This record gives sequence, C-alpha cells and structure tokens, in this order.
Amino acid sequence: MQQVVRIAILGAAALLTGVACGAGAGQREVAMSYEQVVKEEAVGVESPLVPGSPEEVAALEGFSDLFSAFTPEAMRGKVRRVYAGDVYFNDTLKEIRGIDALEAYLVESAEAVEVGRVEIRDVARSGGNYYVRWVMELQFKKMRRGQMTRSIGISHLRFNAAGKVVYHQDYWDAAGGLFEHIPVVGWMIRTIKGRL
Repeated sequence: MQQVVRIAILGAAALLTGVACGAGAGQREVAMSYEQVVKEEAVGVESPLVPGSPEEVAALEGFSDLFSAFTPEAMRGKVRRVYAGDVYFNDTLKEIRGIDALEAYLVESAEAVEVGRVEIRDVARSGGNYYVRWVMELQFKKMRRGQMTRSIGISHLRFNAAGKVVYHQDYWDAAGGLFEHIPVVGWMIRTIKGRL
C-alpha cells in the first residue's frame, strides 16, 4: 500500500510540475519572454501616473472594478477600458499578448464559474510598478460544484499615460485556488500535502 501511495505522490509531483511549469523548451520560452518583457517594457518603469493623482486613482479603481464581479458580461464590457491594446498578461496559467486574446481568455474563464470575485486588499507602488494584493473566490460550474475556492495573490501592474494596464503578471496559489479542485489531481495534491 505504501508503495502505491509513493508512486501516486511521485506521479502527482511530476504531473503538477508539468502542468504548473510547462514542459522543457516551452517553459524556457515563457520565462525568457517574461524577462524580456520586464526589461523591454519601458512604459511604466517610470510611471506616467502621478502618485495620488485622479488618473492614478481611476486606473487602480478600474482594475479593482473589473475583477470585483468576474462574469462574462463584465469582461466583455470592461476589459478594453482597463487594458491597453498591446498588453502583456500572465496569470501563471497562460501568457497572452494583446487585448483581443486577453478579452477572449477572460470571457472564457468567467464562463467556467458560477460565482467569481476578487477583493483588493492593498496596493504598493515602487516607481512605475504597482503591486496589488488580492483575495480571489471562485465557485466553478463543473469542478466541486457548490464549493467556493479561495486563493491569495499579487498582481504586478504597469500603466501607460492613458491609465491603462500595459503589463500584468500574477503571483498566486494556483494549487490551492484551482488544481486542488480538479478530480484526481486534487486528490494527489492533498495526498502530497498530507505527507509533508
């Protein structure tokens, strides 16, 4: 029995590593493109938004409002008001360039949940970089129906002069917030956590 559990744990670890980190060269490309975007994305390094200005307040409120009710309608109606046309977006699950792809991804993601909301807890600023700490609650339509999942995270944002997000990189607990609720994978994660 212990041998079966060990094999399951090793299999789960391999699966999670592959799911969360990608495979081989593909992951290196994502990591390299992330580093390139951080270096090359000159917009927002020195923020065009004046600290405490109405423009800065509006930009941050727009971001908060977009995710306060995570519905397909909200995504269709608000994504283009919050994000720039050439936005770079990475939520650790998917890396996206451009507003059309981002809107389609967020609409599709919102369609998978019964209830979705993100509560902004606080914002820190360093130069043109904004770090938004949040708590996300989701109730999925197909996974563990009726159960609310809760995850914590931080979004690293940069804005352009129009107050739109040009750079968005998330750091969050994808295992607890998503993967633990997928059949089989969730069991493996919980088994691994129980063994640690």
